[in-house]
Amino acid sequence: MKKINYLTLILATAVLLAIMLFGEIYRAYPPFLVLTIVAFGISLVNLFLIHHKKIQIRLCVYSSIILLAYQVWIVWLLWFSDIKVVRFPVSTIFPIICVILNIIVIGILRKAIAAEEFMKILRKDKKNGKLPKKG
Repeated sequence: MKKINYLTLILATAVLLAIMLFGEIYRAYPPFLVLTIVAFGISLVNLFLIHHKKIQIRLCVYSSIILLAYQVWIVWLLWFSDIKVVRFPVSTIFPIICVILNIIVIGILRKAIAAEEFMKILRKDKKNGKLPKKG
């Protein structure tokens, strides 16, 4: 489970890096670049919090909220504002891809936390002699 967790975190961070480097609309409008840098920073910090799963979940939620607001802003800007775009760049869907990856990471981390707590309960009960020993 750890490998899938970190692979998805790395993918989300790589997608945010791709937004910063290759997104045309993001470089043209500075607030988008600031939001991308903030979300990228949160994702990068999240990669290094290996043993702090609850903090990782919180950071994934914060990053997802930022990216959802970011995506709504992009859609509003492209559809409802005075800017007329003939075709949408592919990079406009990258924030929603990062949100999906963050949701996957949150699910994996919740399962890992539940498994750790269950193992703690089993160890405590076995030490107290409440569970029959095998043998």
